[in-house]
Amino acid sequence: MFMDGGCDTCYENSGYAVSLPWFGEARQERESLMQKKMAGLAFLASFARGVGASLDPREVVLAAAKQLQNFFHYDLAVFTLPADCGGCTAFSPLRKTAQAKALLMTGGVSPELKSWEMKDGRLPAGAVFRGGKGFINKQSAVEISGDGFMISLFCAADDSAEATPELLTALAENLTAALGNAREHEKVKELSLRDALTGLYNRRVLEEILSVEESRRNPAPLAVLLIDVDDFKAINDNFGHPAGDRVLTVLGRLLQENCRRENIVARYGGEEFAVLMTNAGLTATAALQTAERLRKVLGAQDFAFSGRKIKLTVSIGVAFSTGKMAVEEKMLEMADRALYRSKRSGKNRVSFNEAVPADGMSGKGCGVVDNRAASRCG
Repeated sequence: MFMDGGCDTCYENSGYAVSLPWFGEARQERESLMQKKMAGLAFLASFARGVGASLDPREVVLAAAKQLQNFFHYDLAVFTLPADCGGCTAFSPLRKTAQAKALLMTGGVSPELKSWEMKDGRLPAGAVFRGGKGFINKQSAVEISGDGFMISLFCAADDSAEATPELLTALAENLTAALGNAREHEKVKELSLRDALTGLYNRRVLEEILSVEESRRNPAPLAVLLIDVDDFKAINDNFGHPAGDRVLTVLGRLLQENCRRENIVARYGGEEFAVLMTNAGLTATAALQTAERLRKVLGAQDFAFSGRKIKLTVSIGVAFSTGKMAVEEKMLEMADRALYRSKRSGKNRVSFNEAVPADGMSGKGCGVVDNRAASRCG
């Protein structure tokens, strides 16, 4: 069919102008689809780079939230993830104006996000996000599900229309791979920091943390407790090394359960454990009380080997420093000397060493404490 007048697309055919307006529309539609496809591929490449840039699971999740905001412009994103990746977390952009949104859309600027840890799938009371109250019911949800996780993006219908099945599948695969790599890296890192038998921190970690604390310009009060199992060799000799391993595992668990979360509990080596205490309000009295409490807790634990009930005791050496010391001295060496005094004085007791502070005003000096009597040495 031939038409006169202006045309969208004209072909010259044997001297006649052929007008096909539908051809121009089809071409525009194809070009639009191609542009969307290219935009999707570019976003997918950016998403893969973003989530693959870190081996920290929580940083991977934050990178995913920012990348998804750049493409879907969501008002709220709910990430349901394993506990080691942050658990159930919600994200919402901090931007407030349409101008900021336009900048994000055209410039590819990663937005600032506010996040909330969610419990029982609910936002905490007082959480305020850009969409306002009740907006979820009025918006479309884009869901991305992968290996052990689910992401729900609440965004406008125009933005959710970009979520093709192919794109969502590719996003899920990339995030699954990135989280898998990050979690494996965390496991390897954790193994290098932990004692294989007890699961406590190892000696290297303790020494590195203590070195950092001691090197601070204005160090906080510090206490180091060295704890040694009395007559441990007899357990191995009489009941075998598996029995000894069980003793160490149980005592390590008891130490972890009876120390504050901010304290560092480590297996120092062999049958020795260590506890590092540090905070601004720590006192020598508090460190001694903690040591005495741990001595009683560990000594009250019952063991049974070959039908025999066994009770073990521990000796503890405590080193304490108010911060600035008059003479630079290693806390571990001070604690070790105190532990030696506990062993030499009859075991099953706590001995104490306090560093001389820079002002020269010594506190308790050194001493031995047990469940029967206490003595001091100057």
